[in-house]
Amino acid sequence: MRKSLFLSAIMALAISSIAMAASPGDEFPFREGEPMPPAPLGYSWCLIQKPAVYDTITETVTVRPPANFQVPVAGEYTTRNEVIPCVPAYRVGKVTPAQLAARNMTYICQEEYVMLEVIPPQFAETPMEIEVCPAYEQITIVPAQFRDVPKRLAVEPARKTFERVVCEDNNLCWTVFEIPAKYRDIMTKELISDAQERRVTVPAQKKQVMVRKVVKAAQVREVRVPAQQATYQASTVVAPARVEWQTVPAQTQTVPVLVETKPPSFAPQAIPERKETITRRVLKSPASMVWRLQPNNAYSGR
Repeated sequence: MRKSLFLSAIMALAISSIAMAASPGDEFPFREGEPMPPAPLGYSWCLIQKPAVYDTITETVTVRPPANFQVPVAGEYTTRNEVIPCVPAYRVGKVTPAQLAARNMTYICQEEYVMLEVIPPQFAETPMEIEVCPAYEQITIVPAQFRDVPKRLAVEPARKTFERVVCEDNNLCWTVFEIPAKYRDIMTKELISDAQERRVTVPAQKKQVMVRKVVKAAQVREVRVPAQQATYQASTVVAPARVEWQTVPAQTQTVPVLVETKPPSFAPQAIPERKETITRRVLKSPASMVWRLQPNNAYSGR
């Protein structure tokens, strides 16, 4: 209690000394809850509200910090020629026919008989079958069978490409576009059946000739008459028919195809820091309430 009274006395003494030394226009800070300091004779303290004081300063500020981003790099493509088969390999056969040679064949056209001087013999014409050409095989070639088959070939693969566009903030922007694959329709031939050989047996050729035969021999005296022979032309197989097979190579065609040599990737790119100079107001001193010493007639004209 004594201590608080002592402090109050000291503060009152200090205020009194300030008031005694104050001159017109001097200011004394206002503190809520504290009394007004005593004013000299002919003067009074007026409570003045001082507005806040601002100062204008110019400074450089960072509007965009430095950053790194990935720039898309489009892939690289090249065209190469691709060989595709359009007709498969197949066999063809070449037939060498059988070689025949002509020869003369001898046959008995009249048998040996005994002729009698008194009673002549009696004859009869009898048919006889002879072989003119023996049986052999005849070979024919059935060619290979093909059919047309449509085939779709991819000449360009599907890929992605990047295009630069302008964004709202004028930054670097890229848009990805999908490019579909390109195809080419071609016609190829598919082997249904390979070439085959067909063998046909040619039957033997025969011929009928008339032969005189003794029906009744002569009587009385026997006179031997030799047999008589005749010739005819026949064919003999010297070399049989054969087949020589040969493989026909496959037929191909060259088609340009777009292939990817380097895939799309991303390359790092740095955005530098951007700064701008701005002017702003800063609070130099806040608004405050002060006691200002004024003469008593300062407000006489009110």
